[in-house]
Amino acid sequence: MRCQHTLKQDVHAVGVGLHSGRVINMALKPAPPNTGVLFSRADLGGAATPASIDCVDFDMLQMATVLRKGEVLVQTTEHLMSALYASGVDNVIVELDGPELPIMDGSASPFLVMIEEAGLKEQAAPRKVLRVTKAFEFEMDGKTLSVEPAREFRVTYRISFNHPMIRDQRKTMVVEDGRYEAQIAPARTFGFLKDIDYLKRKGLIRGGSLDNAVVLDGERILNESLRMKDEFVSHKILDLIGDMAICGYRLQGHFKAYKAGHEVHARFLKALLAAEDCYEIVKGEERKPQSLVGAIPSSVQGMA
Repeated sequence: MRCQHTLKQDVHAVGVGLHSGRVINMALKPAPPNTGVLFSRADLGGAATPASIDCVDFDMLQMATVLRKGEVLVQTTEHLMSALYASGVDNVIVELDGPELPIMDGSASPFLVMIEEAGLKEQAAPRKVLRVTKAFEFEMDGKTLSVEPAREFRVTYRISFNHPMIRDQRKTMVVEDGRYEAQIAPARTFGFLKDIDYLKRKGLIRGGSLDNAVVLDGERILNESLRMKDEFVSHKILDLIGDMAICGYRLQGHFKAYKAGHEVHARFLKALLAAEDCYEIVKGEERKPQSLVGAIPSSVQGMA
């Protein structure tokens, strides 16, 4: 039987919010069994929102995944959620003093460093696993996301951009096979220079820079280099893992995405959870995740 896990101790980080541009203090804290991931706003007296599909703000999904419950708003949850899932953290309180998680370097690697620093603690409660039993597909505006039965949490992502640095990229990853920290976590968020002025006028990416995003112009990237040849599609997988983790379960199924993004991820997940004939919830039956935070590339060590 696979048991739930939380952190052994508190860990802290400070960083800028990608969209708000605000300096945000963040703490990851241990939580009791069956808490899940709970985002607490210290600046709102500790008011909180769980990481739940019921709390996703479907009107604010264009550039990040946003949670809202009452007065509590939390933006850009996907990178931390991805790192927590891949590291095997089931229960944690994420304390923030603002409306957005810090973007750090635009990847999940700094969050893996934090989780390694905190350590993991096994808890006396079984995990719940969402096991896909029948294929399910969602389509929106030519973008698709589907899932079919599999023995593990597998992701295949395909993207297509009319840019020479991207073009068509496709990648498959088994989330629990030990490759996440090297092949997915370091992949940074990305965007196009031509869109920056428009996005800033809409109140987005005020904290964006070459320190926390890959920026593309015409025929090139403005950063010194990419971290990996397939960094763009790898980041899409990173995002998908984080967005699926909002379901609150460990996952068994092969998820296949084409040109998807945060809105498609969230709408797919909501539709899948409503299709109760396509999955079953079982306790404790899951492949044991391999160590994910002990072999982080030296290029990202210490970013937290």
